[in-house]
Amino acid sequence: MINVVDLKRMIRYFSLGVLSVLLLFAGGAMLLPSEYNVKEHVYINAPRSAVFPYIENLRKWNDWAFKLEEEGSRLSPEYHGPDEGAGAMHTWMSYDGSSAELRVLESEPYDKVHLQMSTNEGTFISEMIFTLEKSGEGTLVTWNEKGDFGFQLVTRVIAFVADYETKVGEQYKAALEELKKASESNS
Repeated sequence: MINVVDLKRMIRYFSLGVLSVLLLFAGGAMLLPSEYNVKEHVYINAPRSAVFPYIENLRKWNDWAFKLEEEGSRLSPEYHGPDEGAGAMHTWMSYDGSSAELRVLESEPYDKVHLQMSTNEGTFISEMIFTLEKSGEGTLVTWNEKGDFGFQLVTRVIAFVADYETKVGEQYKAALEELKKASESNS
């Protein structure tokens, strides 16, 4: 039979063990990088003037960036501000209850579009820059996204285990291929 002193000792050791595991997890997660950078590019056989409107006008993202998404994955999509250029904004909700906002911060015609993506009411914010470079008879489009998971330790672990940068890079590469199709078919 276990006496009270032995029971207290067992509870104390168990509690210390659980606390040690949690501290090891948190320490390990803190060592994982919080910042991420995804960069993809595609050559499009069309002039920059034919490609640029697909990036600058967020409504046109349905023709390429959101085309590969599951039907209805963006609930309650709304557009605010101007149709294109600085101040244009697209917001939506997801099935899991998360929210997202995509906003054009800066637009330099035919050269660059700078956007900000915010999810879960600002919990995660990333910067996206699209650059368009004349290359031969066409355009080299580069999509670069940088973000920071901050002190969201569980998110850092999930991103590390799921190889976040590679998976997002694959999605961006597929979206850029859709941008290529849309731009080339309309030039």
